[in-house]
Amino acid sequence: MGIYSRLSALIPDQSCVLCAESAKFCVCHECESSFSNHQPRCKSCAHPIGGKLDFCGQCLAHAPAFNHAYTLYDYQDAIADLIKIFKFDHRLCVGDYFSHQLYDLYQSIVSKGVEYDAIIPMPLSRSRIAERGYNQVLELLNVISKKTNIIIDTHSINRIKATQPLSTLNPEQRRQEIKGAFSVKPMPYSKVLLVDDVMTTGSSLNELASTILKNTDVKYCDVMTLARAESKFN
Repeated sequence: MGIYSRLSALIPDQSCVLCAESAKFCVCHECESSFSNHQPRCKSCAHPIGGKLDFCGQCLAHAPAFNHAYTLYDYQDAIADLIKIFKFDHRLCVGDYFSHQLYDLYQSIVSKGVEYDAIIPMPLSRSRIAERGYNQVLELLNVISKKTNIIIDTHSINRIKATQPLSTLNPEQRRQEIKGAFSVKPMPYSKVLLVDDVMTTGSSLNELASTILKNTDVKYCDVMTLARAESKFN
């Protein structure tokens, strides 16, 4: 598993945050083996699809503003628990573990010849940062920031609308709630990679991509997330 495997041999055992067994980077091998990533996925939104299709029905009917989406896991079971521990229990060791995994995913993307001018993490509102204490997406980008020369742009996009939690809303309510949530400054990029922790309906990332594409010279947005959730409204 790339750099994670090499580093893990040098680090003393810890306790798995999920089962308390001996572990490296807060996660034991048994729990890690339970993380799922269904293939194939829609090339546009990363939703699991069947057969030999490249795109899901939703994207064929209403293509998102971003071009391609990449993800590491299905947001379910152990991986969902681990992400919640990271986000809400301030267990930054879990963020460090995820950061190494996301670095491996990023490397697999760029190894195929895909080049980005910058990475733009999903911004949080000031109230959400004050509540949580940090932007979890920036923690997920730690290893990419240290190991590559890619720009992590945290200044060009601001979240100007403190939206209510989207998890309880249906897709149309999510689109309305997130509408107008971002402001953007001019940016000297042509192709950017947008990063978030979890994508469910894609409303937030779609609004972010739309705002960037409509108000800057950026021509191309891709998306990378830690996990892809199944919307209960699908």
